[in-house]
Amino acid sequence: MSLAAVPTRKLTREELEAYERDGVVMVKGLVDKNWLNMIEQGVEQALDKSSIFGKVTSRKTPGYNMDIYLWKRIDVLRDLVYYSPFAHWAQQLMDSKEVRFFYDQMFVKEPGVDAPTPWHQDLAFWPMKGNQICSFWIPLDPVNRESSGLQYVKGSHKWPQRFRPDSPDHAAIGLGVDAELAPDIHSHPDKYDVVDWEMEPGDVLMFHPLTLHGSSGNKTRKQKRRALALRWVGDDVTHSPDSSPIPIPYKYKNVDGTQFAGPLFPRILPSHIESERAVRSKGVESQINAKFMKSGLKNLYSATKLKLTGFDEKSVKQTW
Repeated sequence: MSLAAVPTRKLTREELEAYERDGVVMVKGLVDKNWLNMIEQGVEQALDKSSIFGKVTSRKTPGYNMDIYLWKRIDVLRDLVYYSPFAHWAQQLMDSKEVRFFYDQMFVKEPGVDAPTPWHQDLAFWPMKGNQICSFWIPLDPVNRESSGLQYVKGSHKWPQRFRPDSPDHAAIGLGVDAELAPDIHSHPDKYDVVDWEMEPGDVLMFHPLTLHGSSGNKTRKQKRRALALRWVGDDVTHSPDSSPIPIPYKYKNVDGTQFAGPLFPRILPSHIESERAVRSKGVESQINAKFMKSGLKNLYSATKLKLTGFDEKSVKQTW
């Protein structure tokens, strides 16, 4: 049996067609207040106590906070993953029989924080192949372009290019990848169809992981921008560690070419697997493991290599 709540409404045909055509759709007022309250509680807990991964990735810019796999250590977000209706909407978007949860990600930009999110494709950061993948971006505060609302290039999920993974802190482990940089979209505004929305709590952005997107820093003086992303995978997604240099910071047993499975990527639909759920119920796992340490060494190696080749971080900064 499924634990996921049945949605108060399904996505419409027009919304599904927009997702397929543009690679992104914004749905107004979709999330009920009780689910929003759970998300806000979880994000505030995460801000009070960052994980090791969060402290590392947020270290360069005061007022910018990013963290991942919150559900692994924050119970209210674990419950959100299993009990909320988000998996049903993901199932519609992906047209997949099975829906597994990949991970969650918190993004917080305080007022006045100059921390643009570079144009990027999410899939470049993930060790997987497949098309039945989607993300939801759920704001907890009113959002517009000035307060760092997300901007998307419509239809870019159908482009043949795969770009270098670039993050707000310009991590060397991503910039060291042998791939072209994403275009500086705003330096050529006539060439691209860029879309963004003014959003309120309860609205949701749903997008494909190859849709090129980014955001400016938070240019407002008073408006905080807090959001949680939820990532989902379906039937055709397989593990592909060579697709990304960035490892997953928890232990898991998937091997190359197999479908995502196991307690780190729990099945939500058509039904949960009790043994997967039981692992999370045992308590919080440590992120300090061989993969995490290997990631740190690989980042150091990439940074050294880039420095020796004369790489200038300013060369990847974009027009925001």
